[in-house]
Amino acid sequence: MNGEQRNNLVDGNTKLYGIIGNPVHHSFSPHMQTKAFQAIGLNAVYLPFLIEEYQLPALLDAFKIAGVQGFNVTVPYKEKIIPFLDKVSIAAQSLGSVNTVLYENDTWHGFSTDGSGFVRSLENAGISLKAKKILLVGAGGAGKAIALSLIHQEIAEITILNRTKEKTEILSSLINKIQPELPVFTSFTNSSRFDILVNSTSVGMKDNQCPVADNLVEISDRVVDIIYNPPQTPLIKKALKKEIPCMNGIDMLLYQGVEAFEIWTGENAPVNVMRDSLLNSLNLL
Repeated sequence: MNGEQRNNLVDGNTKLYGIIGNPVHHSFSPHMQTKAFQAIGLNAVYLPFLIEEYQLPALLDAFKIAGVQGFNVTVPYKEKIIPFLDKVSIAAQSLGSVNTVLYENDTWHGFSTDGSGFVRSLENAGISLKAKKILLVGAGGAGKAIALSLIHQEIAEITILNRTKEKTEILSSLINKIQPELPVFTSFTNSSRFDILVNSTSVGMKDNQCPVADNLVEISDRVVDIIYNPPQTPLIKKALKKEIPCMNGIDMLLYQGVEAFEIWTGENAPVNVMRDSLLNSLNLL
C-alpha cells in the first residue's frame, strides 16, 4: 500500500474537523483542508455540517462526543456561536465575530482569520501596506474584519464608503478608539487619490453590477475585490480594462484557511497544496 492510499484511510485514530453554516454545501474548505491534512501526513478529515440555529446550544457538546478537534464558522453563525465558546481571541472580540474554533484542554477557543487572511494575501502578492491610503468599500462583517486588520499595518489613512451611513459611522468610531492617531474618512474630494481600493461587499458576485463608479477606480492605483467566485467580477474587469493592477479574493480565502489550519495543527500549512485545491474547485487549473 503506497503513502497516498494510507493517507486516504479513515480509522479509529482519524481526527475530525469541519465547517458549520447554513447553507454550507457550496464550501470549498472540506476538499482544501482534507488535502492539506494528507499533505503533511496527518490522519484527519474535514466535513461540512449543515446546522439549524436551534441546534447551536447543543452543538459543542455533540462535537465533544463526536471528537471534533476544531471547525470553521460561516454565515449566519459567526456572531451567534460566540456565547457558546469558552474563550475568544482579542481580534475576534473586537469584531464580535468568529470564523475558526479550536478544541483544546476541554475548552472551545474562538478566533477570526478573516482580516488577517486578507493582509497575508496582500503580503504574499508583494503588496506593502505601510504608508498606504486605503479606500474600503463596505462596512459589513467582511469590511469590519479587513479594516481592523489594516489599521495595524501602519497605513497612512483609511476612507470607508458604505450604502448605509450608520454602519460607516460605527466602524469609523471603532477604528478611532483602537487607533486614535489614524486619519479615518467617510467621504472623499475630487482631489483624492488612493493606493488601494478594496471591495468588501458582495456586489458583483451574482449580478453584473460594480460596487463603485468609474471615477473611484480611476483614482486608485490598485484594486482588490474580495469576491473569488466569479474570479473576474465587474470591478476586476474595469480595473483590467484601465490597466490598473488588481487581484480577486482567492488568496484571501486561501490564507483564511491557512491560518485556521495552523491554529488547529500547530504546523506550517502546505500553502501550494491548498491553493491548487481552490483553483481546481474553481476550475482554474
